[in-house]
Amino acid sequence: MAHATEQAWQQPGLKSATGTHYVLKGPKDGRLVVCIHGIGAYSACFDKLAGALVNEGYRVLQYDLMGRGWSEPAVDNVDYGGAGHVDQLHQLLTELQLQEQPKDIIAHSMGGALAALYLDAHPPVHPSKLVLLSPAGLMNPGPIRPLRALSCMHGLVQRVLRSGQEGAWKQDFVVKKGENFEQMMQMQRDQLQHNPHSFNAFFQSALHFPLYGIDEQASNVGRMSDLSTFIMWGKQDKAVPMKPSLSRWERHFTQRLERESYPSQPFSQGVQKEVWDKAGHGFFLEQPERAAASIIAFLKPTA
Repeated sequence: MAHATEQAWQQPGLKSATGTHYVLKGPKDGRLVVCIHGIGAYSACFDKLAGALVNEGYRVLQYDLMGRGWSEPAVDNVDYGGAGHVDQLHQLLTELQLQEQPKDIIAHSMGGALAALYLDAHPPVHPSKLVLLSPAGLMNPGPIRPLRALSCMHGLVQRVLRSGQEGAWKQDFVVKKGENFEQMMQMQRDQLQHNPHSFNAFFQSALHFPLYGIDEQASNVGRMSDLSTFIMWGKQDKAVPMKPSLSRWERHFTQRLERESYPSQPFSQGVQKEVWDKAGHGFFLEQPERAAASIIAFLKPTA
């Protein structure tokens, strides 16, 4: 994976009229795949997966959420909420004239919740596929709810979180060594060093984005008959624990089967899932080749 260094924090793609940095690669006639990263990452985390998809003939759009990577920060902190992130993606796709094009979505962590919010607001007009990698949105509130309520503590919490960034990144990996681990750690260090807005974007998203409680939107997405879904999770995920989140996503997506009068069909008939043992929140970064193989197998048209 190519990543920034102290000598060259160079923007690899282009910027939209509204300041969103994006990279669009692959054949123009290829099936479009949109990659949405998580709360503290940026588009480069999908570089290896995007490369594998392009090699299979897909056209891939990677973009940086506002304030992350090379994208401009939000005008107001409240824009780091769900509506602001949905609008950012919608504006980007509209500007690139990709909004009405058939597309699939791959989304990690907070990006998974964002994908659900986006599809709920802009339902696909063509058969589509959704890949959710350890998605947020249905997790337990944990310390997030009291953090949002105690604004007087925000300054202290920011200082504590900033000083603990390195340790938090390491928790996403079970195996804390090797080339993939070192590349991702350096990529995160580069962003924190060279993008002065990235930490605030992370923190304000934690305050304003619906990391939990999107049951209504998830249920709406689960009812979309033209949408096929693949959920992947690492058993040792500490950032978005698999339990109880996975069962909640399952419940929303099995509702469609019940309404279609197939109560005897197993869950996998409505949505596929793949759970990795000895893998954490960044499982697709720890083993990019394995993740790419599973995702590509799901995305390929069925006979």
